Amino acid sequence: MAERHYTAPMGKFWQNDWSLTFLLGFLMVAVFVVRPLEALGFDLHMIAAIAFTFILVTGILHVLHSPIGAVVFGVIAIVTVIVQWSRFAVGGADWIGVDAGASLVACSVLAAIVLVQVFAEGPITSQRIQGAVAAYLLTALAFAAAYSWLEARVPDAFRGLAPFEGGHDPMQGFVYFSFVTLTTTGYGDVTPVAPFARSLAMLEAVLGQLFPSILLARLVSMELYYRQRAFDREQATLDRRELAREVAKMLREIEEK
Repeated sequence: MAERHYTAPMGKFWQNDWSLTFLLGFLMVAVFVVRPLEALGFDLHMIAAIAFTFILVTGILHVLHSPIGAVVFGVIAIVTVIVQWSRFAVGGADWIGVDAGASLVACSVLAAIVLVQVFAEGPITSQRIQGAVAAYLLTALAFAAAYSWLEARVPDAFRGLAPFEGGHDPMQGFVYFSFVTLTTTGYGDVTPVAPFARSLAMLEAVLGQLFPSILLARLVSMELYYRQRAFDREQATLDRRELAREVAKMLREIEEK
């Protein structure tokens, strides 16, 4: 009973598969609409940060039934939120690397929460498939944050991107590069030149190939398992009804004799 008390009401957001649809919609807007508009001069980062903070906090509330998970994810959420809003208040290029590091951890944690929801016990729904897509997008965003953090620590680690001069945040360029790398498209307009940058890009490319295949295999196996369970339950119900009819028939025959 105590667990329900701590997770309600916002923690229940993640107990419904429709939360995965909401998250996917938010990520699609954030990645493919908000960031390009920011590049055109529209200041929408504050709205996106508020929405991301809400999703992250509700995800943390969902894991409060695990004491260790509550402590670990709670600390991550608090640090991430503080860094996000401190960057708005203070600003400056010095906060770009810190914000990138916090975003890396937050996206990774949120992806883990989403995958837990996707692989939770129960039949595979369209919302869970959408959650898997959301986890894929979060993976790309996590790598984009990792590239941004690396560029802040190792200048000119990438060729083809605008530098950090004047507080400029090239995160949009790294998001583009991350998705290109994750899907192994490889246009070649942005290239990693530093050793660690190349290692990260290779890791993301490998993960981009393995993630869909492993995820698809897992979802298919879960769907087959639950379909088999549903068939077994239905068959057991039919067997009980048939047995009841046979017993009733035998009783009638006994009474007639």
